[in-house]
Amino acid sequence: MDGPPPLPLREQKMNSEEKSFLLPKGPSRLPVSGLRLKRPASDENEPPKVDRKRARGPLDPTKRGGPVTAAPSFPKPPPAAPGLRSHRQAGGRRRSSTRTRGTAGVAGPSITGSRRTVAAAAPKPAAAPAAAGGGEKKRAPWDLKGQVSDLRAKVGTYKEKAQGLAGENEALRQRLNQLEGELKQATARNQQLEGQNSVLALELQTCQAQATESLQRVEQLVEQEQQLQETIKSQSQTIRELESAGRKAREAKEDLAAQLEAREAELRLAQESLARQAQENEALAARKTQLEQKLHESEMERRSLHNAVQELKGNIRVFCRVRPLLGSEKEAQKQGVSHLRFPPDDSKSLVLSKAEESHVGRERKEDIVYEFNFDQVFPPSSSQEEVFEEISLLVQSALDGYHVCIFAYGQTGSGKTYTMEGPDCQDPSTAGMIPRAVQQIFRKAREMEAKGWKYHFTANFLEIYNESLRDLLVLRPERGSELEIRRVSQCTEELHVPNLCYVPVASEQEVLKLLQRAKANRSVAKTNLNERSSRSHSLFQLRIEGHNANRELHTSSVLSLVDLAGSERLDKSLSTGDRLKETQAINSSLSNLGLVITALSNKEAHVPYRNSKLTYLLQNSLGGNSKMLMFVNISPSEENFAESLNSLRFARKVNECVIGTASNRK
Repeated sequence: MDGPPPLPLREQKMNSEEKSFLLPKGPSRLPVSGLRLKRPASDENEPPKVDRKRARGPLDPTKRGGPVTAAPSFPKPPPAAPGLRSHRQAGGRRRSSTRTRGTAGVAGPSITGSRRTVAAAAPKPAAAPAAAGGGEKKRAPWDLKGQVSDLRAKVGTYKEKAQGLAGENEALRQRLNQLEGELKQATARNQQLEGQNSVLALELQTCQAQATESLQRVEQLVEQEQQLQETIKSQSQTIRELESAGRKAREAKEDLAAQLEAREAELRLAQESLARQAQENEALAARKTQLEQKLHESEMERRSLHNAVQELKGNIRVFCRVRPLLGSEKEAQKQGVSHLRFPPDDSKSLVLSKAEESHVGRERKEDIVYEFNFDQVFPPSSSQEEVFEEISLLVQSALDGYHVCIFAYGQTGSGKTYTMEGPDCQDPSTAGMIPRAVQQIFRKAREMEAKGWKYHFTANFLEIYNESLRDLLVLRPERGSELEIRRVSQCTEELHVPNLCYVPVASEQEVLKLLQRAKANRSVAKTNLNERSSRSHSLFQLRIEGHNANRELHTSSVLSLVDLAGSERLDKSLSTGDRLKETQAINSSLSNLGLVITALSNKEAHVPYRNSKLTYLLQNSLGGNSKMLMFVNISPSEENFAESLNSLRFARKVNECVIGTASNRK
């Protein structure tokens, strides 16, 4: 025989894998026959034994690297048929992912099973020497021939076994060829099945995609069905609510129809009532127009009558006021004001008396009596309120559109500033004529708003010091060039002062603040007759502009409130320097005021207004239909008797003057 045919590569690989499975991974630790254990250290002194020398036996296959023939510890392989079934069952359960391996799994178990059968039928190589060694007597180590003969016997035995194995190998080779044919058939069948499997896999994927899409569609349809069901429920609820609302609406409609009929009836009644009310409104409007006309006529008549009364009283009026004694004067004048008498039954008379002694024999003569009559006389006990009550009607004339001028005249220290401005303490009960007049003006202006009148006010405050004008609403360092009096235009006699501070005011509080500012800036000085003497004429002016849009009426007037500087006698005041110059300027302006009043009373063609800045500035408030009131203030002190007498005589001349349309007041 030429030897067995070479196996295919796949079978060679499988045989190598089978051998690797049967061979141990490393050197065997089983005992080898013919070898003895080393003598322990404790037996070194004993005599050598017969079998001390190791007999030459078969080589250790683990050291040579040859095949392992003695493997008594390996288990016997199972029969071929059961192995093939178990392999197919295992292949059926695992379903190998690799198609080639799956194909090999069909024919592989038969090959493996046959090889395992051959391995089981072959005798174990290590068993024979073991049995021989056990049944024969061991040869001595030095019996080499005997050992060689034993080995030859063993080799003969192995040759017989090799021949048996060759026959078995031939049978296995024939079986292998048969199995390879079956393998080819199985491979072809497997390829066919794989093609069908691929087609079926594609169909399965398509079906799965269709199933997924159908499932999604079904889920969408289910979701839509749920939404539709919810919508149906909602719409059903809405329908029920609408039906209920419809029933309520029908009921409400019926109620509204009934109410509408009732409202229509009420509307007809209301229209009839409205028509009647419209007629009544027309009648009331006509009545209102008539009443407004009557009110306007009454207002105009009131103004006319008020002006007539004021003119009957005199466009120039004089009030006399005597101030109370001061503390120092009461000690020097213990008899009081015996030289002044106020008739109890006549509030317009004042009597001055002075006792004279004879120069020969010093006999006492009768008292010299001076009797004066004015429009009103106020004794020392009179209050500021009582004094203003007499001039309040004159202040009303300013709101009616007439120029009004009120000034205080008298010697220094007679109480002019107290009468016009009041004391420094802001006590309402002691307020002077200026703050009281301002309060009345604004109060009456608010009352006139109900009659259609609107008023605008502008205030200014200046002083005339040594015949020069000074703005009291501006601090001295801020004052510019000297102020001058100018005419507003060539076609009018209205005067104004350019560069003077004119302040629009809307309430009495604003005016009172201006008065306090002006009072702090006024020129005062100490003299022998008065510790705080006013050295200038102070002039407060409030311009009043009234408008009645409904009647297209307009009024314009100026309320002038003047605190004149006190007149002095040079022999008593002993003024020198600046005080002398001030006294001369004051006395000169007061004399010019008397000349102007006299010229107006005599109706002279030329009135010397321009002789003094005071009379020139008051030109519009002294002539024509203007109203003028002069307070003549008297000191109760006996030592000022002569000055008081001169002031009263000047006031009497003024009181005798008649300006405008005034008739005899006596």
